[in-house]
Amino acid sequence: MSRLRSPLALLCLSLCLALATPLQAQMSIHIIQRSDAAALVPVIEPLVPADGYVNAYQGKLIIRTTEANFDEILAALGDMPDAPRTVVVHFRRVGSTESSAARAGIQQGRITLGATGQRGERQDHYQISTLTGHAAGISQGTLVALSGTYYPALVSLKQGIRVTPQMTADGRVRLSIEQRFDEPPDARGHARTQGSTSTLMLTPGQWQPLGAISVSERDSAAGLGSVRVQTRQAELPLEVKVEVRGL
Repeated sequence: MSRLRSPLALLCLSLCLALATPLQAQMSIHIIQRSDAAALVPVIEPLVPADGYVNAYQGKLIIRTTEANFDEILAALGDMPDAPRTVVVHFRRVGSTESSAARAGIQQGRITLGATGQRGERQDHYQISTLTGHAAGISQGTLVALSGTYYPALVSLKQGIRVTPQMTADGRVRLSIEQRFDEPPDARGHARTQGSTSTLMLTPGQWQPLGAISVSERDSAAGLGSVRVQTRQAELPLEVKVEVRGL
């Protein structure tokens, strides 16, 4: 009986050992864009499992590890801000304008009609250079005196744009954009302020639409024996692009 039980016992022992031994987690290669990659290697090495590795190459961290361990490394890197990089933010506005004028009149008992049309293109391009994590902008301001108060007061009206870039772990740029457009007071002393804030995820070197400005105007005038109508339409789309210096 002892000889019959021995193989069965060995089989049970083998099954128990197989169940107790965890399956090896699958390893994969991950690449993180970091300007301070070389300095981070000794910091990340203790976090990588024994059969993984971490190297630095041309501003990139190359890590072989499991998905779960990679998430832990990303969480640790979140508390280690990257060294500031120079980011150039480009804005361009390429649009078209159309205008037309029509005129009708009576001269010497005759009705005269006339029409003219014009089409043009407009292109603007400007750029802002700053460091990652630091805000910068282009603006112009006007000091306006408030009336109707006991003590004179000055208010600054601004028109411009302000950007704050942040590098992400995958090499893209998270760009926060603030726009402001304040109009001077009208004849009644009323000033109007406008502003907007948006955040975009940008791939360096690629243009991305930011929005568009549409303008439509219509003027008409009537005189003795004549009528004139003039219309103007403009479509000005705005695009944005970022460049990271040193990549």
